[in-house]
Amino acid sequence: MGAGIIAGGPYYCAKGNILDAVTQCSDFVALQCAKLLTLFGLDPSACEKTSRGPKDESQVKAMAQASFEEAKKQNSLKNIEQDRVYIFSGIHDGIVLPGVMDAVFDLYTDPNKLGLKKENVFYNNQFPARHTMVRDSFDRPQEKTVVGDCPIPPDPPVDPEANSFIDDCDKVAEQFRAEKGCLCPRQTGAPCPPVGEEELCEESEEVDLAGAILRHIYGEEALKGGRVSVAEEAVQPFDQRQVFKKFTLDGWKTETQLASMAKNGYIFIPDRCKEGKVCKLHIALHGCLQGGETDDRPGHDDGNLFAKYAGYNPWAKANDIVVLYPQVKKTRLANPMNPQGCWDWWGQNYTHDKYHTKEGPQIKALAQMINILVGGDEDLLEVPMNRGD
Repeated sequence: MGAGIIAGGPYYCAKGNILDAVTQCSDFVALQCAKLLTLFGLDPSACEKTSRGPKDESQVKAMAQASFEEAKKQNSLKNIEQDRVYIFSGIHDGIVLPGVMDAVFDLYTDPNKLGLKKENVFYNNQFPARHTMVRDSFDRPQEKTVVGDCPIPPDPPVDPEANSFIDDCDKVAEQFRAEKGCLCPRQTGAPCPPVGEEELCEESEEVDLAGAILRHIYGEEALKGGRVSVAEEAVQPFDQRQVFKKFTLDGWKTETQLASMAKNGYIFIPDRCKEGKVCKLHIALHGCLQGGETDDRPGHDDGNLFAKYAGYNPWAKANDIVVLYPQVKKTRLANPMNPQGCWDWWGQNYTHDKYHTKEGPQIKALAQMINILVGGDEDLLEVPMNRGD
């Protein structure tokens, strides 16, 4: 019924090619090149040549068109027509550049492509953030190791792999509001309206990204319960390997068969859902470097920070939403090759060339998790739920 797309390119962006993934769909190669040249005191501007993402409207439309053509091959697109989509691109994002996100917007809204109603697609591309999951200080621990402070200009950490990419942007948003007069314009590409001439963007909608996504997809009325505090231990682990046993003849045996998926996935189930209330189901996919056992705080050496603190659970508890957090992990093997712990969005040397289809092992695993939850076989996920009629 909808999707929240945070700094992620359009469907089949990489076309099964890892080089395209890191040069056209993201600026990964350019960033790594610049770091290396800077380390040796050389001019990093030469690295700009490796950035091959869309630079103008024609290139944006070409990327979106290629995505649309592949999507048509895979399945009927009728079920997408009424979807509600929230797209987020921080104005300081140096990894997935604006042109790539513009292609996502074009894919969904162009009448010759998916053609969703424009009011069903909200494109937030004016918020002062880098490549991160934007949230506020509501219901989070105080340790800075868990969430950062959304710096402007962006200041990448010394150890990027220690970054959870979940940032508290309250102070930065207020700074931006003071300087610009608003947090973001309501129309894509429009300048901030002068204070008093147009209604300013709601602070909570733009700082609390998880809440903004959920409200856009489900509607304000469906989330009128607001958000409430959630204990981090309320997020439960389950053995993802059991899921693979449902669609492989001999279960799982190797890292290749597991497709870089971690041993544990996580799930948040509100009490009312456990007691039999019919609830909504939201699937929250983490970004690169966010998966697996990332909670290394003293005394918290287990679990996943994204599942605990991305911001979905406080809304889910108050509004009867089950949130599923499937997990992939970093692998150093040649097959599967996933050194950044990303979901497979390029295929080559990772899962296989059908990674983006119903035959992709990660897609199969996600579908099976949904089937388990909807079909009542929760024992497989080791989570107790009592069914109502």
